[in-house]
Parts: sequence; structure tokens; C-alpha cells
Amino acid sequence: MVALQQTVQQLGYAHVQLLDVLTDDLAALNTATVIILNGGYEFLLLKNLRETHVLERLRTLALAGKPIYGISAGAILLGPDLDLYAYLYPEDNTEQLASTTAINATTIRIYPHYDVHCEVKPQLPQLITDWEHKTGVTVKRLTNNQGLLVHGSQIKMIDSDS
Repeated sequence: MVALQQTVQQLGYAHVQLLDVLTDDLAALNTATVIILNGGYEFLLLKNLRETHVLERLRTLALAGKPIYGISAGAILLGPDLDLYAYLYPEDNTEQLASTTAINATTIRIYPHYDVHCEVKPQLPQLITDWEHKTGVTVKRLTNNQGLLVHGSQIKMIDSDS
């Protein structure tokens, strides 16, 4: 998280707000130049964003052009929903979320840590492909060295290996 903060600062943003919706002053969203959503457990993060009334606020800020970066689960939540994860890991929805609608700042659905997770769960590629065929939705599979930079309709793959 701190490494990403430093990288974003090197891009020219002087004030990078690392947001913890449970402990930070949420008024900081109004003055932050950049917001970074940390990773962790996507269903719990979604629940916390809803309970603190930050979900819609983040959507509004993102659509207004405020740079918001997500790490792992934070990046997943920038997409439309957690439907893929509810399909792949229904047992992980310990929060009993009936709706998996997320921030919806982008229509892109990602699967971060794809390389590592495929090693642990060899059937993962087929499960994601099955879900894509069933829903007609494409999933961007990202390794631990990759990320996406989304600006409006422009999407750029970032790969630290290249």
C-alpha cells in the first residue's frame, strides 16, 4: 500500500489519501487528490463501504474524474459487482450480501493474482471461462505484476515486468 502511495506521488500527486472507511475521517474524500482502496476481503470491504455510506460517494467521485486506485479487492470493487466472486467462491460471502453491486466506476471486471490463484486452484481458468460464457461478460485476468489504468474509455495495461 505504501509502495503504491509512493508510486502515485511520483506521478505528480502531492496528497495521496490512504482510506480506511472504518477509522479515517471520511471528509478527507472531499480534499484528497487521489484515493487508494486497499485490498483484503472483497465481500467485507463491500459491506464496510455500504455501512459507512461511502460506496455511492466513491462512484460519484470516480465518475467526476477523481483518481481512485484499487489494490486487489479494492480494484475489484471499482468494477460493477462481485458476481464473479460470488460464483467462484460462494462460501466467501460470509457477510451474506444479497446484492454484490460494487462501486461501478468502470464496467471492467478483473481477477487479480490470477497467476498465483491458478497454481492453488488449477480449475480456475475453466471456471472463469465458464462464467464468461454463461454471462457474456469478459474478465481481465491480471498477474501480480499487472494492473490496469482506466481513464474514461481508455484502458492501459501496466506490467512491471516490461
